[in-house]
Amino acid sequence: MSIDTLHIQHFRNITAAKLQFHPRINLFFGENGAGKTSVLEAISLLGRGRSFRSHKLKPLIQTDQPSVVVFGVIKAQGRADKLGVERNRRSQDQFRLNGEAVGSAAELAKVLPVQSIYADTFELITGGPGERRQFLDWLVFHVEQQFFPAWQQVRRALKQRNSLLRSGRIEASALAVWDSLLAKEAGLLDQCRQQAFTRFKDAFNALKGTVPALADLTLEYHRGWPADQNLVDVLQEGLDRDRASGYTLLGPHRADLRIRLNRAPAEEFLSRGQQKILACALKISAGQVFQQTTHRTCVYLLDDLPAELDEEHRQLLAQWLLALDAQIFVTGIDPGQLTGAWQALGVSFDLFHVEQGVISKLEQNNG
Repeated sequence: MSIDTLHIQHFRNITAAKLQFHPRINLFFGENGAGKTSVLEAISLLGRGRSFRSHKLKPLIQTDQPSVVVFGVIKAQGRADKLGVERNRRSQDQFRLNGEAVGSAAELAKVLPVQSIYADTFELITGGPGERRQFLDWLVFHVEQQFFPAWQQVRRALKQRNSLLRSGRIEASALAVWDSLLAKEAGLLDQCRQQAFTRFKDAFNALKGTVPALADLTLEYHRGWPADQNLVDVLQEGLDRDRASGYTLLGPHRADLRIRLNRAPAEEFLSRGQQKILACALKISAGQVFQQTTHRTCVYLLDDLPAELDEEHRQLLAQWLLALDAQIFVTGIDPGQLTGAWQALGVSFDLFHVEQGVISKLEQNNG
């Protein structure tokens, strides 16, 4: 799968751009603030409905414009799909697939699965459970068909239960309805996560052997409530605590993917550079499972890669990505550093220069 063409209008400092891409490797260089990252953000908007850098919409839209528009043609398995996103300041968003309106960005994500590696990606190691849960759920969404409906129901049940907890008046019958729904859908959600995690752990264990510093790491999935207890019982036993906090403290919304070394959090032992390549290994492992399960590839967005990884680890990441046969978009300031890993591997790529929001294709390197 690959993005063939991309049209961008009024996205940050890009007024208008029409781009055609290499099916595998696309490299963008320019000074800070030139608009390199904006290209990657536009791809993220097309595949996820939002930028990978921020949930906020207003900074994406040029100050004198009402909306931002991104349109792309995605080629996969002998067919071409047309995706379109328009987001405006009044939150009247439009998502289109082959000319037809779709209800949410989730429909676009099914067609254009995107993985991003950028500065905040390394919060997978040092950040809280939410970062890792969101990362795991990206994979579960794409490989377990029952996940998304269950996830939507869990969110609905949690919203209603938390509203009751904060109301000050809790009717036992009303609470029982939401506890029952939450427990039922949480069980299905947990099952989907468990199945995806098992495959993910196998892929990661195979990949970590190529990096000595990661060889002894272990991954653990924690579902968010005790493994030996039914969630309904957990919710009932913790009702006073939940009422005091105004929030449901245990459940699938507290799940975590824990990374351990010597039974302790991995970040306590790994250097900053080792944490970065570990985060990359997690992202690559997710892409491997996605490919093995769906027989498709996802798109990888790598922002300012030379600044985040040293030359040795850039070379290693390039090898991992090439083995996935994925389409790749990479940004950097120095064109020499940016192209070096790919030239060393003898692969072809397209090189783009970005300056003040203007994007120019310089050359096609044929390896």
